[in-house]
Amino acid sequence: MAIRRTLFLAAASVFALSGAARAADVSGAEAAPADTAVSDLVITAPREENQARARQEKAQNLIDVQSAETIAKYPDFNAAEALGRIPGISLSSDTGEGRFVNIRGIDANLNGATYGGVVLMNTNSGGTAAGGGGRAVEFDTIPTGAIDGIVVTKTRLPEQEGEGLGGTVELTPRSAANITSPFLEGTLGWGYEPLHKHTGPVNVELAGGARFGFGDHGLAIAGDGQAEPVAAGWISNPYPFSFVLNASRKDDRRAVDDLEESYVDASTPPTDKTAHQYDFRRYDYHRRRFGYGGEFDFQPNDEHSYYVRASVAGYIEAVHKNFLLLRNLDGGTNATGTVVPNPSDPNGFLTTTTPTETLTDEQETHRNQVYAIGGKDQFGGLVIDYRASYSRATFTVGYNYGATFAGPAGTPVAYDNVTNANIPQFNYVTDATHPTPFNPNDATQYKLTGISNSTESDVDQEYGYAINASTPTHLINDSDQLKVGLEARFRDKVVDPMIFSGITAPSILLSTVSGPANSYYDGNYTNGPFINRYAIRNIYNSETGITSATDPNGYFRAQEDIYAGYGQYTTNVGPWTFLAGARIENTQGKYTAFVSQDNNTPVLASQSVDYTDVFPTAQVKYTFSPDLIARAIFSTGIARPGFEQNKATASVNTTNDPGTVEIVRGNPALKPTTGNNIDLSLEYYLPNGGIVEAGLFDKEFENYIVPRVQHGITTDPLAPGQLANVTTFLNTPSAYARGAEFAYQQKFTFLPEPLSGFGAEANLTLVDSRILEYDAATSGSGTAQYGLLPGTSRVTWNLAGFYEAHGIQARLSSQYVSASLFGLGGDKSLDVIQDKRLTMDFTSSYQVSPRLNVYFNAKNLLNTPLRYYEGSPDRPIQREFYGPTFEAGVRFKL
Repeated sequence: MAIRRTLFLAAASVFALSGAARAADVSGAEAAPADTAVSDLVITAPREENQARARQEKAQNLIDVQSAETIAKYPDFNAAEALGRIPGISLSSDTGEGRFVNIRGIDANLNGATYGGVVLMNTNSGGTAAGGGGRAVEFDTIPTGAIDGIVVTKTRLPEQEGEGLGGTVELTPRSAANITSPFLEGTLGWGYEPLHKHTGPVNVELAGGARFGFGDHGLAIAGDGQAEPVAAGWISNPYPFSFVLNASRKDDRRAVDDLEESYVDASTPPTDKTAHQYDFRRYDYHRRRFGYGGEFDFQPNDEHSYYVRASVAGYIEAVHKNFLLLRNLDGGTNATGTVVPNPSDPNGFLTTTTPTETLTDEQETHRNQVYAIGGKDQFGGLVIDYRASYSRATFTVGYNYGATFAGPAGTPVAYDNVTNANIPQFNYVTDATHPTPFNPNDATQYKLTGISNSTESDVDQEYGYAINASTPTHLINDSDQLKVGLEARFRDKVVDPMIFSGITAPSILLSTVSGPANSYYDGNYTNGPFINRYAIRNIYNSETGITSATDPNGYFRAQEDIYAGYGQYTTNVGPWTFLAGARIENTQGKYTAFVSQDNNTPVLASQSVDYTDVFPTAQVKYTFSPDLIARAIFSTGIARPGFEQNKATASVNTTNDPGTVEIVRGNPALKPTTGNNIDLSLEYYLPNGGIVEAGLFDKEFENYIVPRVQHGITTDPLAPGQLANVTTFLNTPSAYARGAEFAYQQKFTFLPEPLSGFGAEANLTLVDSRILEYDAATSGSGTAQYGLLPGTSRVTWNLAGFYEAHGIQARLSSQYVSASLFGLGGDKSLDVIQDKRLTMDFTSSYQVSPRLNVYFNAKNLLNTPLRYYEGSPDRPIQREFYGPTFEAGVRFKL
């Protein structure tokens, strides 16, 4: 680590002193072309919508660019939700907000992510992305106010990271490079979230910047009306310095009403809907999202420029979860071993349970930090750019208190989950030992049985260094460009959860530490007495003798060093543009985790890997006319095994399904997944940022990683003689994802006033993918079973109608994502599927003056739930409702 810090500081010193060393070489240099994007380390997104579309049109590869101007037209809280509006992107949500994104049906763990060209780390490797690889970046940590725009790369260039089988997301930070006059702009907003009658969100954004220099009369600021200072020599730019600073804060108090269940899953596919458990879950979140950063640029002349950039973004989230649990519902069986049907309801069951009230009181912090220093120099036709960076992501659980209160054992209950699978009905009944029906709202019926706490402190950090050089070669004509580069990245990720023991639970009733019960889920259910989290904290803090230790099942460390080099060649021949090249990457990794020995004593063990891959690409672009372009592209990429997949440890869980041990075992021998991609695209660019676009793609994968689940195992060494469900990870020989994309955006300026302000925006992505989920030996049915790749939605579309004229902007937008595979369950009838979602939002604003704008947004108008089911839609296992969110405010620009 000390070596890497030294390298970073050394690089910073070189960049700072490089100007003086170059001053003598500039005098005879040729002026650079106005557009030198070919030499940049990363394709960036401009803030203006029209410029974003132009950048997409000029790009050598297939990209989608979304500007800050476009992002502001939607009520999106974070970068993930803004990404969901782009063709080919399907959004994965959690706790009511977008978090992960899948690109062209490829799950979030297998795609790349950068911020200003610097690779983004992920804060929580054990997050909720489909596939469970542990590499997916949580884009909900980045507020929309912290970026100039977004670039989604669908066919990577040799100069870009090899990571990204579906594509790569580049978040462009606020830049000082193009500032021409001083500015200060901001947003003040406030809203209401009615599900649990919460105020919020509260939205505050502020950004400002200027370009300046020094003349005979001291400080001179560009664009303020002063006479331009006279500059000569190496610092010939009269305003060589510029800066931008930004800060944002968005607080919300999101509410969640959730109903979850699991079914009696034997080693063979289930034949009925007999439930094992039902959870009535009520959540209250308080999320405080923050973002701040800035950039300082020094451009002494047209041939040289240097920058320093810093960005910090994330959120602090506190949550109060109140659960009423009905567990072991399969315990009330008859002589044949099946749950008794309800004699008064042909669709119902009659069984027993131990009603239980639980509390989760947790606070966690997600934080991403990116620091970079770099520059670009031109010596005649030779252009060199370079960067040193430090990227860091942290996930901290400050506390995670839990409390469990058990009700009367053997409580008889009847339920019907057949008549209406989404809203099952429950009735507490009587039997010989329970002469009166149980009242779940009576807090005197529950006794404290346990208090728990856990914490976690994870750090994912990477030092990176990159240098590029491009030069004309004149082999074919004057447009020829050869570009080469080197890169080194040093990543170190540590996940360190802590468990606490020695906690005793006093013998108290729930009535001493609770308030009235809540009716929730639109009045369909009770959530039981509302547990006072502060009272539970006081009980915990009064405990003595509590000890803590690292959880050996959760700890791991991953160290990855990646060394890369590339070369690419471009040329224009008439209407043709050709690009060909290759990138080579060497990966040296060391993965450390606790492994149980024969005596069940965990000891640290490490596994090392060293492999090299080559990623060729060939891209052809044909310009039929200035507005009509066709592309044909072959590209390649890689996805390294997920941190949760290749760690040597095995985790054991005995609480999720009492009577069954759940074991998840990593596989250190996993190989990386590689992909070969073919893309065809036809793009017609319309005025005012419009477009008509159609494309086809085919992605063929080798060594795709999938989980393998075996049910009913009794010989696993971690649970000998016990019934266990065992999950591990294996490479499959092949898999594919193929599909088509369509996009359309147009403002109807051909209509007469005032109708010319109307317009439409739409995109559609169709994807088909295939993978062997289970072979005949491991599937519950005894036959080979195929399915879609985890995270693949067959159909994704966005549709918006808008009006933009006379200071008015109004937009009604909808988004649809079809069902996708979330997790494998051992047989297709047991797979966890994320259900289809259709959402609708409304945004509006009015330009009161050139400097003042007022807005009103309404989000989630359809109150669409996040729904998961097991195998079949009539076997739901989770339905989360969030309710709509309303926000109004002002935007100003000085």
